Amino acid sequence: MLIAATSDIHSPRYLNDFFIALRYLPQHVDLVLLAGDLADKGKFMHFDPVYNALRKFQIVAVFGNEDFREEREKYKEKFPDVIWLDDEKKQLDDVTIIGSEGVIKKPTVWQKMKGIDEKFYTERKKKIEEMLCSSSSFKILLTHYAPTYKTVYGERPSAYPGLGDELIEELQCKPNLAIHGHAHYAKVTFAKLDNTKVYNVALPANKKFVIIEI
Repeated sequence: MLIAATSDIHSPRYLNDFFIALRYLPQHVDLVLLAGDLADKGKFMHFDPVYNALRKFQIVAVFGNEDFREEREKYKEKFPDVIWLDDEKKQLDDVTIIGSEGVIKKPTVWQKMKGIDEKFYTERKKKIEEMLCSSSSFKILLTHYAPTYKTVYGERPSAYPGLGDELIEELQCKPNLAIHGHAHYAKVTFAKLDNTKVYNVALPANKKFVIIEI
């Protein structure tokens, strides 16, 4: 299976970069994975040109922090051909995709104002673990937030708690592959932790689709 993955298009902010990257996308891609922050500041209609460019492929996507929670049902209604995973999993042939916005170590001030605290992320971490442990096929963890700090290197260290958490290191049931975004300024976008390959596919960091063959 050939996978093309990207995130953090923040349409229309990085839409030009997206279309440049699209020129080099192999035509025989089996699956496109989108790791969140697809439109800028929750304006879901700005995802439309991205969707139209990719609709010939099978697409699985998760939401990012800028895909505002109150707008997520609109994404699902407007773009029903996309498989949207929001703390859910999906079996595709011999592959299970566990999809979530992911976990950060320290909620932002804005999130706390919305009632999202450390307990919220602790519960989400448990749910991700449960989904991984109940899956026996090849497992892909698709999140917006980074599931390890290994692939955010290059960002300010003080920003790490808001970029992700050491999820891969802590999980008892680990994915075979972990794909995330969120870290725009990372200089290291790939790491291997034991048997888990981790890719930061943020478009601002890579300037291209990340192509993965499994």
